[in-house]
Amino acid sequence: MPDYTWLPPELWQEVIFHLSAPSGRTCLSVSRAFHDFAVRLIFAEVTIFFGSWETWEGEENIPDADSLEDTRSARSFEVLHRIIVDPAFASVIRDMEVHAFKLDGIRGAFEIRCLTTAISSLRELSSFVWHGSSPLPTAAILHSLAESCRSLRHLSVPLESLEALPFEELDYLYTLCISTTWPDEDLIMDHSLTSRRCTLVQKNLHTLEFPFSSPVDVPIDRLPNLAHLGLVVLRTLDGLGPVLRQLPQLRSLSIFSPSLQEDVMFRALSFLSRDLPKLNSLALQCYDGSILPLHHAEMLADFLRHRRALRRLYCNFEVPPESMGLYLKSIAFTEDFVSDMLSHLPIGLAAMKLTSKGTLTDAKVFSRFWSYFTDFQYLYIRTWATTDVMVEGIIEGSKTLRLIGYNGRFYDVEYANGKPVAGAPWSARKVVFRNERDFGCAGWEWLMRHLTIVP
Repeated sequence: MPDYTWLPPELWQEVIFHLSAPSGRTCLSVSRAFHDFAVRLIFAEVTIFFGSWETWEGEENIPDADSLEDTRSARSFEVLHRIIVDPAFASVIRDMEVHAFKLDGIRGAFEIRCLTTAISSLRELSSFVWHGSSPLPTAAILHSLAESCRSLRHLSVPLESLEALPFEELDYLYTLCISTTWPDEDLIMDHSLTSRRCTLVQKNLHTLEFPFSSPVDVPIDRLPNLAHLGLVVLRTLDGLGPVLRQLPQLRSLSIFSPSLQEDVMFRALSFLSRDLPKLNSLALQCYDGSILPLHHAEMLADFLRHRRALRRLYCNFEVPPESMGLYLKSIAFTEDFVSDMLSHLPIGLAAMKLTSKGTLTDAKVFSRFWSYFTDFQYLYIRTWATTDVMVEGIIEGSKTLRLIGYNGRFYDVEYANGKPVAGAPWSARKVVFRNERDFGCAGWEWLMRHLTIVP
């Protein structure tokens, strides 16, 4: 047996950390020392499957679709059993995701019981995310988290489960969010929380992304450390300005405007032009392709102008030609459009999302990106009009690009002899449940957060 003791354990851990996933799993059987290094990294993040998302969604071209749900669930129960009987294994798990898509999910008592028992062993768990509603997380799950997982800092659950969960027991959380991608507006209105439920939010939170009836229901008096606020589900925007004015330490703000209330949102922002000095991330979203008229573009420009701390901006309002120049200047697919756009953007820009109802006919228009920007790493393009342009043509000439999203698909970009090569597209499941680890950058994940990606 080779002697690996001549290198310190910390160095071996770094070596294994940079291996591919298959190579890392191979290290589990090299030696006991390598096994101990590898298991801490490979199983720091685990996903528990109750059923199969592919079967739930009726995805086509799935090999052995009938048995996929059983296979996924069986493997997950093996992981849960290992957690229960092996404290050393349980101690390495830091992040857990649950993908709950059982076809008979209403009868999920056995799955919930197994998971609840396993959670009681996860003393080092720091993040718990639940995707799907079949079954939904229960009060028993949160009771177990509260009793056993004192290191838990991030919790994310589906919108449909909120009323049944005792969040007040998790008074040590830093982040509380919903995991649901945007449902239709009627469903969202059914799940807006009342002010009574909002009073249960705990004072340790620095990140809150939750449904409220209105901004005035946000219990800001109980949130002294709040730095990131997501107003993702609202019935009304009334009171938005006065509420935000009481949060001078806010660094990140996301607002999802209910229909026909865009004027309230932009007026509130225009009145806050001297407030929120630390804001570095702003997302403004609408449901129905609302247009950004010139007077709203002026209000947005008033808010954005001279905001030197701002590093991320997302706005999914349709920008008409008369507003485009003002909009681009405030944030400091033709050749003319790209040239005009680049003239208003800093050369150090690292990531961008572009959506257009127009036609993309020439991939070479993006060659200006690669010659203009000095460190551009992530680009997402959505053209709702039919196009024959391939991703290989778009990335040609890039030197720093690491990831590209194009019309619902994502491709990692590598370089062979200095030329960019797009890898295989991400799987449909990875696209749907994408997270910061998949993107490799918190900013890129923020740019795509909650969006329903349509291939």
